[in-house]
Amino acid sequence: MKPWQQTLAGFLLGLVVVGAIILVVSPQKGQPITLVTRTPNLTPDPTSTPKLIRVHITGSVQLPGVYTLPENARVEDAIQAAGGLQESSDPQLLNLAAALVDGQRIYIPSAQDGTMSTDDRGLSIQTSPMININTASFAELDSLPGIGEVKAQAILDYRQKNGLFTALEDLLKVDGISQSLFEKLVGLITLGE
Repeated sequence: MKPWQQTLAGFLLGLVVVGAIILVVSPQKGQPITLVTRTPNLTPDPTSTPKLIRVHITGSVQLPGVYTLPENARVEDAIQAAGGLQESSDPQLLNLAAALVDGQRIYIPSAQDGTMSTDDRGLSIQTSPMININTASFAELDSLPGIGEVKAQAILDYRQKNGLFTALEDLLKVDGISQSLFEKLVGLITLGE
């Protein structure tokens, strides 16, 4: 090797050694960079499940029965779920926009039925024949507004234990019959002839 090549090689080697020493000895400046990769969320956002209610629709509809409907359903929706009205029904007797509640019983009248009345449990028909609470069957008692299966059975149990009712007010002695419910029933019940 020629002398000038040795001098150049020594100089370059010296630069490399000095550079390495400076890198090792000098303090680090700045923050290290961290690479973060995000994994995409492939799970779809949960959608809110609408609340459902169940209503019992009977009377002049094509398919009477119990139907599951959205929480904000109306009488009109229940009629559509039951296949629509029969020809004998009279839609003028109904409030098709009335809101439904869970567990409600809706009776759709025919044109021959009496006038409509509404109670806290559902819609019912007020017809001219009154129900004799001393002889009424379970089904007849259950058809009264505000009287469900439990109260109908309570009336039958009271009648069996205590005998026939002697006054309409005796109905207040039955468990579950309140003064306000009794007032709703007064025009619909009788003690018989």
